[in-house]
Amino acid sequence: MKLVIRAEAPLALRHLVAPLRRLGVLEHRDDTALGRGEALLGQVRSLRALCPSVRWEEEEEALLQLAGVASQDSPPFELLVQPLPVPAGLPLPLLELMTGWELTEKKEWGMETFSPLAMAWLREAGAKPLAELEGRLQRIEKGEGLAVLVLEDGEAQGISVVREQRNHEEEHIDEGMLLLQANLDDSSPEWLAYVMELCLRAGANDVHFQPVTMKKSRPGTLLQVMCYQSEAEALKTLLFTETTTFGIRSFPVACHRLARRFVTVATEWGEVTVKLGFHREKKVQVAPEYAACAKLAEAAGVPLRQVYQQAVQLASEKSL
Repeated sequence: MKLVIRAEAPLALRHLVAPLRRLGVLEHRDDTALGRGEALLGQVRSLRALCPSVRWEEEEEALLQLAGVASQDSPPFELLVQPLPVPAGLPLPLLELMTGWELTEKKEWGMETFSPLAMAWLREAGAKPLAELEGRLQRIEKGEGLAVLVLEDGEAQGISVVREQRNHEEEHIDEGMLLLQANLDDSSPEWLAYVMELCLRAGANDVHFQPVTMKKSRPGTLLQVMCYQSEAEALKTLLFTETTTFGIRSFPVACHRLARRFVTVATEWGEVTVKLGFHREKKVQVAPEYAACAKLAEAAGVPLRQVYQQAVQLASEKSL
């Protein structure tokens, strides 16, 4: 079962309880659930002063009722959320709660309508953003200003949108990435090579350099580092200490990653590991490991391209 939350106003947990209860997903409420609910309350109570809502107590009670949903390690449904309505001009501490969600911002919604508790609960419950509906609609349960849509199992929801997923066995779009940029006009190539190695060791997903023209028409280098948001501060510290930059730009980016599989093929010169990439279950990339191909080519005295091409052919013929 797939549950999709669609709200016409800023999401409030007190309006979500009744629809979910009618769908029968609020039965799980044990000590673990209540403990997790209390922990969530502790995380957001410091934000209460920013949301002068007279209904905060109702939100706290609703969160405790919904805590069972967030405490299940393997819930019998997937929770999805369509673009979330939010008041215009949210203070930064509240705006941080919206990281990763698709938003609709309007001035007519007052700040008191925003519920940090709802955002904390969505994250704890493992909800994922959903831009558009896809699948057969089975049932609708309505609440005040919102609805919970039940989509039939087995219908494709498209490629999953996740945050900081480091397992690449399944195709996904990772929205938990940052692109760091620094302009350098006084760094030697040796220093830059060293910085690249340090960044990759520190967890960067990608590091590369581009020639650029800087102030006063001086040639320089644009250093770009892509990383998970959770590792950005450590990498910024590294760039500030190991390069000559006085400032680092950062941009949120999404990385669409193919599903990856590995196979071993037996060429006439020896075995080679080959990485396969799948888009919507279709094999679209075949990449033999360079080091293995180079070692075999050198040992046999044959062109590297010959080993590489045979590995590609054998891997392409494999059925997975």
